[in-house]
Amino acid sequence: MASDKSKEKIADQISSIVLQHRLTPTEFRHISKRVREKCKLQIPKVSKPLPDFMNPAEIYTLLEKANNNPFDGLIIEFMIFTGLRLSETRDLMIQNIDFGGNQLKVVSGKGGKDRYVPLTTNLQHKIKLFLNGRIRGYVFSRSDQKKYTRRALRYRITKQISKCNFTKKIHTHSLRHTFACLCLARGMRIEDIKLMMGHSNIKTTEIYAKLELGSIKNQFLQLMDMRG
Repeated sequence: MASDKSKEKIADQISSIVLQHRLTPTEFRHISKRVREKCKLQIPKVSKPLPDFMNPAEIYTLLEKANNNPFDGLIIEFMIFTGLRLSETRDLMIQNIDFGGNQLKVVSGKGGKDRYVPLTTNLQHKIKLFLNGRIRGYVFSRSDQKKYTRRALRYRITKQISKCNFTKKIHTHSLRHTFACLCLARGMRIEDIKLMMGHSNIKTTEIYAKLELGSIKNQFLQLMDMRG
């Protein structure tokens, strides 16, 4: 391992190279990576706090309040029970919903990847009522059939969440976390959840195993009840 003085010297040399050659951020990252590999330098990993998600009672509370506005209620319920990202929800086209096959297709999701996601019969029914005969265009469009901005959709969702006065830090992306935890609680395999959520790395999906203990929690509670 390099000493502190050696690390300072290396940092100074890298800074000098960046200034002299006017490196782009990508070039700088590449050089820094090579230097770390050659000098066996390790950057300490910063632990990330586990994200918050909603339990069934909180989901009910949010949907009950959000349903006062049919559009807001539907988009929130849709994101909770499909796990789509906000951008994917915004870009979803009617023609990419297979009502007969109980699924939808996410086109060019994160990383430019396509994937299929199951769609419940109940959610399909609500979407059909909302579309009111429309067969093309964006599902969650404005009155002029154009897309909402992500900022506008995020504002609508955040406004509904704020009405619930949750003690947890629930935000738009928490709907996606909630979807993963619901799947895990019902016994779905991590590998299957990974496919539905469009994660590139299984380690990203495995984070949810720390949030929702699933069968482990049920076994523990049953055991404690028996002993009580």
